[in-house]
Amino acid sequence: MTPARPRPLEGVRVLDFGRFIAAPYCGMMLADMGAEVFRVDRPGGEEDRRYGLTGPNGSNFVFSNFGRNKKGITLDVLRRDAPREVLAGLVARCDVFLHNFSPSAVGAFALGYDDIRAMREDVIYAGISCYGSTGPYATRSGFDQIAQVMSGACALTGYDHEPPMRSAVPWVDYSTGLLAALGIVLALRHRDATGEGQEVDCALLQTAVSYTSPMIAEALVAGRERPRIANRMPYVGPTDLYRCRDGWVYIATVTDGMWRSLMDLIERPELAAVPAYATDEGRFEARSEIDPHVEAWMAERDVAEVVGAMEAARIPCGVYRTTAEVHEDPHVAAREMLAWVDMEAPGMERVPVSGVPVKLSASPGAVRHRAPHPGEHNDECYLGLLGYTPERLGELRAAGLV
Repeated sequence: MTPARPRPLEGVRVLDFGRFIAAPYCGMMLADMGAEVFRVDRPGGEEDRRYGLTGPNGSNFVFSNFGRNKKGITLDVLRRDAPREVLAGLVARCDVFLHNFSPSAVGAFALGYDDIRAMREDVIYAGISCYGSTGPYATRSGFDQIAQVMSGACALTGYDHEPPMRSAVPWVDYSTGLLAALGIVLALRHRDATGEGQEVDCALLQTAVSYTSPMIAEALVAGRERPRIANRMPYVGPTDLYRCRDGWVYIATVTDGMWRSLMDLIERPELAAVPAYATDEGRFEARSEIDPHVEAWMAERDVAEVVGAMEAARIPCGVYRTTAEVHEDPHVAAREMLAWVDMEAPGMERVPVSGVPVKLSASPGAVRHRAPHPGEHNDECYLGLLGYTPERLGELRAAGLV
């Protein structure tokens, strides 16, 4: 029997107070890679278990995804009478303290970096907020949508003749979770070398601005605001989502060679010889003249025919899929982009969650088990890890603290 491969974060223990998306996604990434991650709920479970569309077991599908591979314990650290020694005992036995508490909660309940470092000097303290721990907005709360609006991202989305529009996929949350996971791994690497812990400070707005900074540079230095052109891509073309007879296909024509290949494919080679269309930007400016030819060619063909022709011509393309169709894609299946877990409730015996998005050849991560119920691992944590007696755990339960 082949021994199980070690995962890169085995031996790392994380105390995860994350809620909703960014911090829970960070914890999920760490758990996928072998860290022992304790998801900490207040007794009865947090709101993010029930927020949005829920399944038959009362949990939403977001939590089903981000809670996998974690252990579940309960502890109410946001009560004035919460015993600090319980939190201190957990922090002392964990390498990472991960949270996205509101700035007001961090201050009111003494959950800042200095407070947690007093419990373990070399702790890696990872805090995620909308604005970060410094600056004039540091005390404000916020969400992904706020960061999208404030970063300029909404000024790039939708159509110019319509109100600004955010992306429905909370990319700022997910990206900040990824950056926090990277920051934690870097901080662990630093601690391995120096013995020193540190604070990892991640902000949704900072993440978003790091993505929109090239567009900000265009506006400030070139004096040009990017137009809002929906599915099109600025300064290149033809690049858009086109309707076929039985669906939609996105094509991305971003070089002169692809442009000539596309014109040959749709049997309009004379357009490739027009001087005004000789550059990507020229083709973008002339999109109202060029696109109708591409649209007409697409409209006469089925999706499969279009994809086959585009692949033969080496023009990148992708088939539009609804969220209900993604799992049917053979490449999604082959790469295990989705995994399936049993949430142990009627109607939720097989729930799709994200596969491990980072592929490592020597020490791969894995989706090992479903998201935990609130407090499912309390005995393991409090009786085993902390060494409490059953009587002491019973006292905490009776007081509604765990």
